[in-house]
Amino acid sequence: MTQTYSPALTEAEVRSFKENGFVGPFDLYSPEEAQQVWGKAMIEMALSKNKPHNSNIINYDRHLDCDTLSRHIAHPEIVGRVRSLMGPDVLCWKSNIFQKKPGDAGTGWHQVEKYIVGETTTAATPSLAFTEDRDDPEIVMDVSVWTAFSAAGKEQGCLRFLPGSQRQWFYDEERRLTKRPELKTDFFGYDYSELQVDPAWSPEQERVVDMEMAPGQFVLFVEKCVHGSLPNTSQETRLGYASRYVSPTVKVYEHVDRLVEFGDEINLDYHSCVLVAGADRYGYNRLAERNLNGFEFPKVSDAG
Repeated sequence: MTQTYSPALTEAEVRSFKENGFVGPFDLYSPEEAQQVWGKAMIEMALSKNKPHNSNIINYDRHLDCDTLSRHIAHPEIVGRVRSLMGPDVLCWKSNIFQKKPGDAGTGWHQVEKYIVGETTTAATPSLAFTEDRDDPEIVMDVSVWTAFSAAGKEQGCLRFLPGSQRQWFYDEERRLTKRPELKTDFFGYDYSELQVDPAWSPEQERVVDMEMAPGQFVLFVEKCVHGSLPNTSQETRLGYASRYVSPTVKVYEHVDRLVEFGDEINLDYHSCVLVAGADRYGYNRLAERNLNGFEFPKVSDAG
């Protein structure tokens, strides 16, 4: 199932991404469409006969069993812009649901690259292994796309970025995190300050960009750019969905067969990457042409 290639990022937008580590927001759905799309996705996820896993805490990879999210990750408006940064060949390797209820705390500053995440009981094994040079700032091999399915202003707990921080490590992703259920001031009981290279460091507040988004908008960023979110001080639940993309040159979960995070565990037997554009000339990763319920993943074509 192919889709028409969408407009790409402008040269100025590409430069902005490479300089700042993020670019956006861009319009994808109208606010009314966003509500409808997410409502449909919720029904499909609830009724799915072949869920990727049974965890209600680890909200990963529902694009692999929800037709609506299978379409979303391959939306031409998203994939076209990702291609502007990464080149013609693009894999979606992971997705996350981010729900922040009224009164929920913000997420502390953090940055990752190889996704060496997990708790103290797990080995420090990277989820991503890069086979090409990572020192060239002009080469982009991983992009995250965060879509707002509800209002995501400051009061709802919007994303925040520290521009240009992707050029330096402020956090050590190889350190292990300790889950503390009593901790109410960070993400799922994790205190990301445990990972700071310099415990005394804190971002210059005047440099922080609060990425406010209307329902249906999305932002692209590189995970090494220091980012977090504000607390939800509103009476609304903030709904966000992150789809994550890599070049086929990247090895995904090469030596990882399970994830232990947020006080839960999932087996990765279900996992496959989805080729949303171009071709895979390397064969490092298992690919799925259909989701777990048989829906054929759309693919963005080169024609436009």
